[in-house]
Amino acid sequence: MRRLIVTLAFLATASHAALAAGGWIRAGVDTNSPVWGIRGGLQFALHPGGFTGGDGGPRGLVRLGYPTLTNGGYDLINFIAVEPIVGGRKGFSELEKSSLDGRNGKVFWTGDPAAPAVEKPHLDPGALNPLAGGIEELSVTVLVEKFDNGAHVRLRLTQRSDAPDELRLSVTAEPGSAPIESCILTATMGNKARTRLLFLNDGPVSSLQLYADYRDKHFAPHRIFPVARLPRAANGDVLVALANDEAEPSAVQPFGRPHFWDYRGMKVSQYWRKPAAGVGDALVCAVNGRFTYWMSERSIPGGISFENFELREPFRSGQTVVFGITREATGLVGR
Repeated sequence: MRRLIVTLAFLATASHAALAAGGWIRAGVDTNSPVWGIRGGLQFALHPGGFTGGDGGPRGLVRLGYPTLTNGGYDLINFIAVEPIVGGRKGFSELEKSSLDGRNGKVFWTGDPAAPAVEKPHLDPGALNPLAGGIEELSVTVLVEKFDNGAHVRLRLTQRSDAPDELRLSVTAEPGSAPIESCILTATMGNKARTRLLFLNDGPVSSLQLYADYRDKHFAPHRIFPVARLPRAANGDVLVALANDEAEPSAVQPFGRPHFWDYRGMKVSQYWRKPAAGVGDALVCAVNGRFTYWMSERSIPGGISFENFELREPFRSGQTVVFGITREATGLVGR
């Protein structure tokens, strides 16, 4: 497990030299779509930008793309949804209907807070700021439509040139928001990569073990792991990773024909990192699983896999967490 932590810590502080060769992607500057990030590293997008063609999937999500395909092509790896809890009632950014147009999914947009991007996305390039040592940081503010439970938040998404495979997400309560108990940022689509191994500080836990007898078409119950079981880096950061357990996941086509749920590229692992300064005793990792694909009765090849993957903690306005994707999948499995 120590080797897992060292590997992730190295990836989280990788040289920014790779950026010099590729450069930034910024909406309205390098692309006519709401997409941002680093060429050759992690990129993120808002509706209707994305990495799978069309409108990129459901609304009310941050889309995450990574160059897993042949010749460095990008594919969608996961979505991140926003789920604030007020008075015990959870909001769902992907599933709630918008009060602006009645469609599913709360509206996420950039630019003018008073002008939600309902019909057409705003192409705000974000702010590119120089840091010490020649490092650059891209910062994009994402406005989020108010939730049905009264929660109202905004996101600040940042990426540094010395950590091209990570996205830092900060959540701030807007003035007038209902009191928020917790605001969960959940990676919602572990089934696409068929993630089955969760790495804890005492070794990997398999979804096939946690949900050995589960065969329902609905979400399997959440499993919660306290901070004492979460791996730590040498600097105190919490690092929790998910990985696929197959030798070559791209060899499997679940539906026997090209389909949204196909995992088409190289194997990667995904992780949450909580900076040490923000780690408290109440921090937990939560996962759930699915035996069938979302909106389908098709069984997931190889058995039940993790779906939602998240860190939970009591809400503090401005709280920050980091999501990362690493190519070092085979080096993580079983270590």
